[in-house]
Amino acid sequence: MDAITRIKQLGMPRRNNELWTFFPVNKIPNVLSADGDCRVADAPRNDEQETLDFSKEDDFAALLPIACNARKLVKTIADGENEMAMLKCNNDFGRTVLSIGKNAKASIEILDNKVMHEICAERFDINVAEGAELEIFFANPANDLPLTFRHFDIKQAAHSTVHFANVLQDEGIGRISARVELNGEGANFDYRSLNILKGTASKHQRLTILHNAPSTVSTQFVRNILDENAYASYDGQVVVGNNCSQVNSSQLVNTILLSDGPSVSVKPVLKIYHDDVECTHGNTVGELDKDQMFYLTSRGIPADKAREMLTRSFAKELFLELPEGPAKKRLMQSL
Repeated sequence: MDAITRIKQLGMPRRNNELWTFFPVNKIPNVLSADGDCRVADAPRNDEQETLDFSKEDDFAALLPIACNARKLVKTIADGENEMAMLKCNNDFGRTVLSIGKNAKASIEILDNKVMHEICAERFDINVAEGAELEIFFANPANDLPLTFRHFDIKQAAHSTVHFANVLQDEGIGRISARVELNGEGANFDYRSLNILKGTASKHQRLTILHNAPSTVSTQFVRNILDENAYASYDGQVVVGNNCSQVNSSQLVNTILLSDGPSVSVKPVLKIYHDDVECTHGNTVGELDKDQMFYLTSRGIPADKAREMLTRSFAKELFLELPEGPAKKRLMQSL
């Protein structure tokens, strides 16, 4: 089944769909005509035909780039190689297929397409072979693009590691979605995201982590700094399979509200089918610590400077545990 047919089956995203619970779905342009046909179906097709079966794909954002005939970029990093790269989508819709070879190391930075458009949707299909290590990150300057989707489909083999980190600070509406399969023993997925939002910015994250093998590890760590009328949401689901012992998974979301206007929604979900696991989740929402503010101001530091010091420390702490490399350096510089 192709992507267009699957979109027609699913229809446009609705709030009663658990994938889109917190997202302002009324802001998504309707790609379906009144008679149910997909408006992008008339787009000229590439000579290369998509061979994947999308009959089980339920995420509209994952289907949209393919339905809109996104040009496919295929990149392979050979076994044992060490490589750095930057990826940038030059059109409204993008598709990247990335293969990381056995025991390879790769650092991939994703850049924004800053051309104004009604909607931008990108899909990344990433296969990480045994023993490979990948860091994928983005920390683009603030922009006013109105609506952006980024979907990641990540499959990890045994003893592979993926560090996924980002800083979001633009002013529009955006959604990051990821479906991660930990298919080999010892696979490790580490997700760290920082939202620095103000105005009417609205950022949403939807993660599904599938522990399909024993002794796998996943970390989802999100921090929000929200001001004015900004809104952020985190919707994370961790699934541990029947025969997957010694799994370790954690979900943690910390939010600082700098005024009375912003809001945050958090929904962690654990589906565990084995009793020999360690899975945790937590969520905190509050203002800057008054005792810390008093300590700094009582020593002569102006209140504005004290607030800046505390928020900067709150942000940087998120990335301290990343390994030394391009991702950590770039993310820290962005702060």
